[in-house]
Amino acid sequence: MVRDRPDALPQNRSQEKRWTKAVGRALSTWLDDVAAPALARALQVVEPDGEVTVEGGDVVIRYATLQEGTGYGRPEVKLEFGGRATGEPNATMGVRCDAADHVPGVEFPTAKPQVLQAERTFWEKATAAHVYCVQRRLRGDGFARHWHDLARLDDVGVVASALADRGIAEGVAAHKAAFFPEKDASGNWVDYGAAVAGGLRLVPAGGALSALADDYARMVEGGWLLDEAEPFGVLMDACRAIEDRANGRD
Repeated sequence: MVRDRPDALPQNRSQEKRWTKAVGRALSTWLDDVAAPALARALQVVEPDGEVTVEGGDVVIRYATLQEGTGYGRPEVKLEFGGRATGEPNATMGVRCDAADHVPGVEFPTAKPQVLQAERTFWEKATAAHVYCVQRRLRGDGFARHWHDLARLDDVGVVASALADRGIAEGVAAHKAAFFPEKDASGNWVDYGAAVAGGLRLVPAGGALSALADDYARMVEGGWLLDEAEPFGVLMDACRAIEDRANGRD
């Protein structure tokens, strides 16, 4: 059946609501009965004072802090289980601990999880940035990381391959239009299809730009970046260059 395909989309808003409701029920049961208990048992081995809670479609792992920070980042890890995500295309990626190169004589665990292909990640983040630009408002803290990620994806060549893959771009646009519709600052529905077809906006203006700059400054102050942070203006220039290429202006 068409609905069994991983990229299947609802035919109308009513069907989308039914699908979302069904997915939500199944996901909630799995998180409560399987995922959260398993994570809680594992956490108790290394962090007896830790806590695992289910919050909607997320599992939040909270742990004790060793020292006080700036308050920008909380002592927790949020695992987001998106039941409406396709997870396609994906790839196997090797993961190793950053500390491994700095602590000789200690063997750190490694893993090879199945992860979302980086080109899809680019379009997911780019369209999220686009929505912010047309809505002109932030929803809480921690959003500046998306613009930082866009620039880093460009540094390693992912943006070039993502812009060349129209299938991924159009797939993200269709999926977000079906499951994550948003309205812009004027109350009009965001046209994701137009965004990925020459109308992408990655650099906000006015007060939205100032708010993003403040969020970025607090992210840097909070120590979220391992390397020396580039100035906010330089980051926006990098994102503007990506925007120009995506829209065929380069």
